[in-house]
Amino acid sequence: MPIQKEKIFNILPILLAFFFSFAESPANQTNNALQVEQIEISGNTKTRSGTILGFFDFTVGDQITKAQLDRGIQKINDSNFFKEVNVYTQPGTEKGNIIVFVEVKERHWPYFQFKGGYDELAGWYLSPIGLRFDNLLGFGNYLGIEFFFGDRLVGLDISYMRPRIFKSDLNFQALLFNRTHQFVHYINDQKYFQEVGNGGLGFRLNGNSGIMKYLWLDFAIENFNVAEDMVLAENRDERAALPEVLKEYVGENPTGRFVVSLNLDTRDQSYFPTKGLWGSLSLDQANNQNDTLDYYKKVIFDLRAYQELAFNWTLALRGKAAWIDDSAPFYDKFYLGGPNSLRGYQDRGLNPLGYASRLVQGSAELRFPLTRANFPRQFLSGVVFYDVGQAWSEPDKLYRDKWNSSVGYGLRFNIPFIGLVRLDFAYPIPSYDIRIHLSLGHTF
Repeated sequence: MPIQKEKIFNILPILLAFFFSFAESPANQTNNALQVEQIEISGNTKTRSGTILGFFDFTVGDQITKAQLDRGIQKINDSNFFKEVNVYTQPGTEKGNIIVFVEVKERHWPYFQFKGGYDELAGWYLSPIGLRFDNLLGFGNYLGIEFFFGDRLVGLDISYMRPRIFKSDLNFQALLFNRTHQFVHYINDQKYFQEVGNGGLGFRLNGNSGIMKYLWLDFAIENFNVAEDMVLAENRDERAALPEVLKEYVGENPTGRFVVSLNLDTRDQSYFPTKGLWGSLSLDQANNQNDTLDYYKKVIFDLRAYQELAFNWTLALRGKAAWIDDSAPFYDKFYLGGPNSLRGYQDRGLNPLGYASRLVQGSAELRFPLTRANFPRQFLSGVVFYDVGQAWSEPDKLYRDKWNSSVGYGLRFNIPFIGLVRLDFAYPIPSYDIRIHLSLGHTF
C-alpha cells in the first residue's frame, strides 16, 4: 500500500508518545527500593563532588534499587576519570535507609587510548592513536584528539564535552572533524570505490533530566568534497568515469545541518545488554549551499530491545525505518547489505546505484556467553541471527517481492585494546550460499 510523504510526518506524534511511554521502563521502576540517607565521597583531591554525584541518577532522599546503583557505578567506571573506584552501602540510621560510600583514586595525567569499533556508515575502524585530557580541572570535562582508520574511513577528530554547563542540567559538546569516506558502487558486476572528503565543526546540546534527557539538538557546519571519478576495487590504479546519477555531486558541497533527535536508553549495560531498550528518532534538515543541490530532510527511526531468557542468554531485536528526500546527495542516503547491515550479502550491494532514499530493516539475535569469566565482558560469546530488509528509492511504498533476508551464526571475541571482534557466517535466503563477515562491535 503506498505511503504518502505527508503521512510520515503525521505519525511522528505517535512515535513521540511511543518513546515517552518507555521512558520509565521496568529497568527504572522501583523494586525493593531503599531510601538514600546520605552519599559520602572520599579520595577526590581534584574532582568536584558534584561531578561524581552527576554520574548517579538519584540524590539524597530518593528511593533507589540495586539496578540504579549499579548503573551509576558503571558510569563512573566508564568515565575513565579515576584509576580506582569503590562504591558500597551501609544501613542508615533508620530502617529502610542506606548510606552510599564512593571512594575514588584520581587519574591526574593525560593518557593514550587505543580502541576499535564500527560505524553504520563507515564500517569497522581502529583508533591506534588517541590522546585524552579528560577531567583536567575536575569539572568532568572530556577533551580528546583521535586518529582513526578502517575499511571505509580515515579521519581525525578533536572533541570536547562539558557536562552541566553554567551549573545547569545541560551538556555541551563540540567536535572538529576531518574525514575521508569511501563509498561503494556496483556497475555491471564490477565493484568501484569513490572517495568523499568531509570536514567541519559540530555542536550538541542535551540534558541529564526532564525532556532534555531524551531530546538532543545538533548543529553542524561541514563541507563535502566529492571525487570526480572512481577506482576499480580489484585494481586501485584503474580509474573510471562516474555514471550520470553521481556526477551532479562532484566537487565541494558546503552544508549546514540541524538535527533534532529523541533518544532513549534503558539498557542495563552497553557492552552486552541483557534487558532494556535503546531507541532513536531523528529529524535531520540539511541546507546545501551548492547551487546544484537543494535543501533536503531526513527521518530515521531505530529501536532495539533486549531481554534475558535464562543464564545470560539474551534475545536482541532491532527495527529500523528511514526516509530522505530523493534530491539528497548519495553520501547522505542509505545502504543495505554487508556485515553491519544485512549479513549474507555484498557490502552495500542491495541498494540502487547512488544509494537508497528509503530503508526498512530488522534483525533478531540470540546471544549467549561461551565463557563465563568476567561477564558481561567475557572472552567468547556466540550468536544465532536472522536479518531482513529492503532499500529502494521513490515511490513511497514497500515491494512484497523485494525483501532480502538471511540466517546465520557467529562468534564474538573480546580482544584487549581492540574490543569486540565479530565473526559471522551468514546464509542469504533462498540461495544459502555462505558469506563470512569479519568486523568489530555488535551489529546493534
